Amino acid sequence: MSKVDGRKVSHDVREAIRIQAIQKWLDGAKVQRLSKEYGTDSSCIYRWISRYRAGGMDALKTRPIAHSKNSKLTPEQQDSLVKIILTNEPTAYGFYKALWTRDIVAAVIKTEFDITMHPAAVSKMLRRIGLTPQRPVRKAWQQDEKKSARVSGYSLSRTAQAD
Repeated sequence: MSKVDGRKVSHDVREAIRIQAIQKWLDGAKVQRLSKEYGTDSSCIYRWISRYRAGGMDALKTRPIAHSKNSKLTPEQQDSLVKIILTNEPTAYGFYKALWTRDIVAAVIKTEFDITMHPAAVSKMLRRIGLTPQRPVRKAWQQDEKKSARVSGYSLSRTAQAD
């Protein structure tokens, strides 16, 4: 068997390969020969053997992917989170920054819904529900609106009259 990236092979096929390799090992095949035949490292074959010794052929079966039972927000919680982000600033939740970051959103999710999410998962979820990162408009917070309107060549009254 040629070397195949195991991450691209289905779970069922990988399970069949493990069971077949252990069956050959039980029939007397050497670990080095099995590692060459299946295109894996010998340490991988030894791991399969350890799993077999600990739990039999059932231990070689594909295990379910471990997820936290509270890893996702319900649609209602997502709607509530969108309202929080669009109507509040992070300072309302005790943060010193006035801009939402994925770390701050993750902390708000933890405090509001008691659900722990990795910031990368928060970023993906926000994109999926339609919230994308935006660059803030850069202007001095001390800026006087009337002075800035005159500097740019327009005054507020002229634009209002032009409409």
